[in-house]
Amino acid sequence: MERVCTKCGTLVSGDGVFCPECGTKLEGAVDLMKPQSEPVQPVSAPGQGTPVNIPQASAPIQNTYQQPMYQNPAAQYQQNFNNAPAPERYENMSVGAWVGTVILTTWFGLISLILLFVWGFGSNTPQPKKNYCRAMLIFELIAFILVIIAFVVFMCFIGWNFDSIVRWAENLGDGFENVFKYSNMRW
Repeated sequence: MERVCTKCGTLVSGDGVFCPECGTKLEGAVDLMKPQSEPVQPVSAPGQGTPVNIPQASAPIQNTYQQPMYQNPAAQYQQNFNNAPAPERYENMSVGAWVGTVILTTWFGLISLILLFVWGFGSNTPQPKKNYCRAMLIFELIAFILVIIAFVVFMCFIGWNFDSIVRWAENLGDGFENVFKYSNMRW
């Protein structure tokens, strides 16, 4: 569905509720695909260029709106008024970007973990980096679970054989003590 905003004259395609240019609700916008019973007057806003000619449904749709010389700086940042998901960034990453990503997500402990969450679930992260960070988080979760299991098994082993481990440590200490005693006597 293509419509024209009644406030700024922007041609809006899709089923959005708000104009992506000015944010006006599109309740009174003219649907260009729906047959019109009476001719529609051109729509324009002050200082927005020439008006848009809205043809009848039988005529081909033409957008004759000309952009003004001055562009709004905020227009380059597309706002999402229609609750549609933001488009994903599918861009290739260079080898240097991959090396930096791997180093930053593996060498710095807690900072690396925070970066994995920020890049894995951030909205402005390129899709390949986002997928890599999510995979690394899954690997780290698996490693954390394996470390907990190994710790529990080790603690169970120590708990069952605690007396024998204490005796072994005492014997080891006595052995070192005897080694040092005899080494001092020779000198």
